[in-house]
Amino acid sequence: MHPRVFAVLAASDGAEYLPATLDAIAAQRVAPDALVAVDGGSKDASRGLLERSGARSVVIAPRLPFGQLVARGVAALPPAEAGDWLWLLAHDAAPHPRALQALLSHVDVHESVALVGPKVMRADSPDRFAEFGQSMTRFGRSLLLREGELDQGQRDDDSDTLGVAETGMLVRRDVFDALGGFDPVLRSIDAGLDLGVRARLAGHRVALEPRARARRAGGPEHFAARAVSDAQRVGIARRAQLHRRLAYANPVALVLHWLLLLPLAVLRTVGHLLAKRPAAVLAEWRATLAALVSIAPVARARRRIARSRTERWSALRGLRVPWRAMRLQRRAVGDPARMRAVPVERVGFVEGAGLWVTALAVVVGLVLSPQLITAGAATGGALLPLPGSLGDLWASVLGGQRDALGAVHGAADPFALVLAVLGSLTPWGPSTAIVLLLLLAPAIASVVGFFAARRLTGSRWAPAVAAAVWALSPTLLLAITEGRLGAVVAHLALPLALVGMLRAHRSWRAAGAAAIPLALVVASAPVLVPAMALLVVLAASIGWRSPLRPLLAALPAIALMAPIVVERWRAGVPLAALADPGVPFGSEPPTALDAALAAPDGTLAALETALSAMAPGVAAGWIALGLLAPLALAALAGVVLRPARAWPAALLLVAGYGTAVLASRLAVATLEGESVAVWAGPGASLMLFALVVLAALAVDVDDRIGAVPGGIVALAAVAAALPVVATSFLAPATVVPAPERRMPAFVEAAAAEDPGVGTLVLRPLAEDVLRVEVERGLGETLDRASTARHARESPDAVEEELAQAAVDLASGADVDVSALLDRLGVRFVLVEQEREGAAGLHDRAQRSLDARGDLQAIGQTQAGLLWQRTAAAASTTPPVPAWAGWLLAAQLAAIAGAIVAALPSLRRGARVRTKRLEGAEAWQ
Repeated sequence: MHPRVFAVLAASDGAEYLPATLDAIAAQRVAPDALVAVDGGSKDASRGLLERSGARSVVIAPRLPFGQLVARGVAALPPAEAGDWLWLLAHDAAPHPRALQALLSHVDVHESVALVGPKVMRADSPDRFAEFGQSMTRFGRSLLLREGELDQGQRDDDSDTLGVAETGMLVRRDVFDALGGFDPVLRSIDAGLDLGVRARLAGHRVALEPRARARRAGGPEHFAARAVSDAQRVGIARRAQLHRRLAYANPVALVLHWLLLLPLAVLRTVGHLLAKRPAAVLAEWRATLAALVSIAPVARARRRIARSRTERWSALRGLRVPWRAMRLQRRAVGDPARMRAVPVERVGFVEGAGLWVTALAVVVGLVLSPQLITAGAATGGALLPLPGSLGDLWASVLGGQRDALGAVHGAADPFALVLAVLGSLTPWGPSTAIVLLLLLAPAIASVVGFFAARRLTGSRWAPAVAAAVWALSPTLLLAITEGRLGAVVAHLALPLALVGMLRAHRSWRAAGAAAIPLALVVASAPVLVPAMALLVVLAASIGWRSPLRPLLAALPAIALMAPIVVERWRAGVPLAALADPGVPFGSEPPTALDAALAAPDGTLAALETALSAMAPGVAAGWIALGLLAPLALAALAGVVLRPARAWPAALLLVAGYGTAVLASRLAVATLEGESVAVWAGPGASLMLFALVVLAALAVDVDDRIGAVPGGIVALAAVAAALPVVATSFLAPATVVPAPERRMPAFVEAAAAEDPGVGTLVLRPLAEDVLRVEVERGLGETLDRASTARHARESPDAVEEELAQAAVDLASGADVDVSALLDRLGVRFVLVEQEREGAAGLHDRAQRSLDARGDLQAIGQTQAGLLWQRTAAAASTTPPVPAWAGWLLAAQLAAIAGAIVAALPSLRRGARVRTKRLEGAEAWQ
């Protein structure tokens, strides 16, 4: 005669699974003596199913975790007798027809066993373990044993364990009552493990029965929830672990564990970020704070253990899992078909001809700017050298005074941070990094273009063609020759930003990898901000299931641009936020047709120059159209053949065209009194890469058909680059090596003692035009070229006063300007070399300054004629506002967060987890 067995079935919104579970209970070869069902506040048909199940009684309870529902059911049982057993089941766990028979057979043979558990199998893969026993490490981290393993009978010899699954366990009723049942704090995870630990400490055995099986449709955390996110699971597991740690610790260690809760939370937060689980950070802190204040629950748990404990904690040592064994199990992949992605064959950089394209691009870069090969710094066009020290370079990233006169204050341009990072790559000479970037930009563009295209297509030849198109783009080559460093950086980063953002929804690592190039694009070419905003919207709509990742990927870009946008808006010139970084450098705005050909005016001018000698009378526009036609036709094929995937690139193509047309009509900066329009090049670059994306989509339809058109596209790219390269030989170079000494030796010597020393620079431009500037220290540098200064509509009072003083100095007026020059910290006056058409003004200025008693003539220098003031006040360094440091810290924090997200995860393996199913079938 076997002992009495009471089955306690807990259900909570389990109508999908209850029919299969109830049928499985009814089909048991050895039936339980009674079934008590407990409904935990179900809102579906669970209560009706339980009432019609033939259960001895149905207990109606509020929505409670599994352990507390079981306690309600046990309380409704008849009075206990010696030898009673409880069989605990959840609504989503269907036992095998022989499960109860096997469990009872085990306890009949092993009288010391008080808890015995079955094999718990995955309902979606019945031949794989969901778990077969539970254990923990020395530091209390729990582990589901055999999770995800294929059951081939290799574990049938397993017996003693530290804990078993909550559902499906058979437990002696008197032991369950003596132990106080499940710990109410352990709502799902680790409840069975904790009960097993307390049973072991009470002198009982906890065992496994391999002949008993149960299929579970979800983990214990899914009992009352249809879906549990990774972050929620982390929070549940961490809360359970901390509670058990405090409950199990000896009194001395208890205090230490409690004090370490917050420091460990900080360290685990960093770990979550490195493991690409940012959503788990909040769950981690919730669990930590809950453990921090859960004094009463921990005290009750410790009293329960003390009341029933008869064994030492060392008795559990042999059942704990070594840390190494736990790592091996977590690294092991339980289901290869589900957990291992099928590798996608991608062409290599060498065998895909990427290396040959890069070699060609290196030659083009050197041929394009041979004058820079031995230069340590470059200047000319939109370019200026960087300061000689990293300290000065990074100081310019801080907000505050943005000009030499103190007329402009505010945040630094985002491009200043880009320059600081670039200059830091060559700390012995920051300007060297800029020279290397100009020389190697085509090569870098080829590598970027190759790998970006490789992520778009499986073609073996298309990435090399894309690399050639992108590296030899006339827009890039023209930006290099004109010193438009911002446009160069934006061109290099655009492919990574576009491809990365459209894939950012896939993972946090993908979002982090997309955030950095996106920030580079908007910082280097602010005119692309509207187009990049459209890109973010497109990325969020494509990944509508995970829109938060693309939106957060835009956070570094927003952190860089927001201060400038706000400042320009408050100044009444919001469009000035889109000004090109660096020194304003004018060009003729392209027509709408020129923009459609992805050709800023300078590229067509180069083509006109080359054609004038070879084919007079041939319009450059027709040649440009012929060179662009192969790529445009391939892009059109992509739209026609794959419209469902082509629409984001098509929208970006339109955005690039609109940017190129409208930007060239946006004159927000001034140079020598003339308005300078924003350059159309970044818009043309966006158009070009959108065409590359569309063409790559067409290639994927049939790689063999596109091989010949792809070759034509590559040849057209080479032909398009030739006019710009040829023009660099025919015309004087715009970007030239910077002189070793940009200011006279007297000024450099004074700057060594006073870095803020001012020099009043007079530049005669024409007989009646005099340009006036004050330069500090060793002269103007690129990092200090603020768009706020160039985008102002009118000078302020200080500038007007200085302009009048300069006119008085140059015209011979006997006016005392000492007070103004002292206030500005000016110690030197420099009249630059005379220009054609301004000789008279240059001579008058020289005679006037020679005649003044408060100036001492030093004479002719490499930079021009120099005078030193006989009595001059020392300069004062403007204070850095307090908000500048906080703003820079916030920007760097946003960038650092993106970098951390982009790093490879520290997790070596994937943890196999069971998933809720839409239904559960009964055992066959």
